[in-house]
Amino acid sequence: MNSAFIRPRPVAWFFFILAFGTCLALGTWQVNRLAWKEGLIAAIADANSKAPLTRLPKDDAELEALQFHQVTLRGTWRGDVEFHLAPRYWRDKFGYALITPFTLDDGRTLLVNRGWIPAKKKELKERTETAVKGKATLTGLIRVGAERSYFSPVNQPDKNIWFGRDTADMAAHAKLTNIIPAMLDLVGEQTDTTIPVPSDGTIRLRNDHLSYILTWYGIALGILVIFVVYHRQKR
Repeated sequence: MNSAFIRPRPVAWFFFILAFGTCLALGTWQVNRLAWKEGLIAAIADANSKAPLTRLPKDDAELEALQFHQVTLRGTWRGDVEFHLAPRYWRDKFGYALITPFTLDDGRTLLVNRGWIPAKKKELKERTETAVKGKATLTGLIRVGAERSYFSPVNQPDKNIWFGRDTADMAAHAKLTNIIPAMLDLVGEQTDTTIPVPSDGTIRLRNDHLSYILTWYGIALGILVIFVVYHRQKR
C-alpha cells in the first residue's frame, strides 16, 4: 500500500513551527545553562582548594575572580546598621539573612552576611543577643554579584527588606562610604540555639539541566513525528 504526504495547511504549519521551534529553543537554552553550571561547579571546587586570603584587591575585576574564595579578614563592626535579605530558609523555616557592615583595617567597608535569623526576630530589639561591636577577625566566603533574576522582587528599603545582594543600593540607603562591591558569607558552626545561623561553607547547586535538555528535545522530536505521520495519506 502506497502513501503520499499531504501538504499541510498554513495554520498547521504555523502551530508546528511555533511548538517545534519553542522546544528547540528551550532545549538549546538548557544546553547553555548546563555549560554555565558545570563551569560554576568547577570554579567552586577550585576556590575551595586554595588557602584563605587575608586581603581583598581594590580592582573590581580581580575581586570578581575571587567568587567563592575563602578569606580571613580583620576589621571593626558597624553594629549600628544592618540589612535583611529575603527570602531565606533554614530547616524549612522562613527568615532573613542578617547583613552587617564591617570596616576593614584598610578603611573600606565590606557587607557581611552573618547568617539566618527567623522572621519573628527581624528587628534588633527582638534579638539583642546578636548585637556586635568592636574589632574582630572574620572567616568566610567571598560572594560577588547581586544574585538577581527576572523574577526577583523590587527591594523595599523603607521596610529594610532586600531581595538581592545589592551592595551599592544598600550602601546608598544607609549612607555608607568606600563600599566593596561584594559580600562576605560568614562560615561557622550551626546550632539550634544560637542566631544568626552562619553558612556551613558548602555551596549547594542543583544541576538538573541535562534532564531538561532531554525533555525539551524529546518533545520537539515527538512533535515532528506526529506532524509527519498525521500528514501521510495511505492509498
